[in-house]
Amino acid sequence: MGLSLAASYLDINCAHCHRLEGPASNSGLFLTFGESDKRRWGHRKRPVAAGRGSGGYTYDIDPGKAASSILIFRMKSQDPGIMMPELGRSLVDSEAVTMLEGWIDQME
Repeated sequence: MGLSLAASYLDINCAHCHRLEGPASNSGLFLTFGESDKRRWGHRKRPVAAGRGSGGYTYDIDPGKAASSILIFRMKSQDPGIMMPELGRSLVDSEAVTMLEGWIDQME
C-alpha cells in the first residue's frame, strides 16, 4: 500500500490528536497528511511515554515489521487504555489494520 493511502487514513483518523496543536502533541508522533519528516510520523521512533501502550515494542513504526510496530499493536487492541484511535471506536478496523500492515511491511 502506498504512502498516500496510509497518510490519508492516519490524517483523518489520528491527526485530530496527533498534530502539533493537538492533545497528543507531547507524544512527538505527528500524523498529519503533510508531515514530511518520516521520524515524526513514527518511522523508527521510540515512544515518549507509551507505558503499557507500547506492548513491549521498541518503535511506533518498525519498518518492514508491522507485527512489532506500536501503531499496529494499539490499533488492534480493544483495551480502552491502549486502543487507538481513542474516540469514535468500539471495534477494531480490520481493513485499516491490514492496509497499514501492508504499508509498514513494505518499508525499508
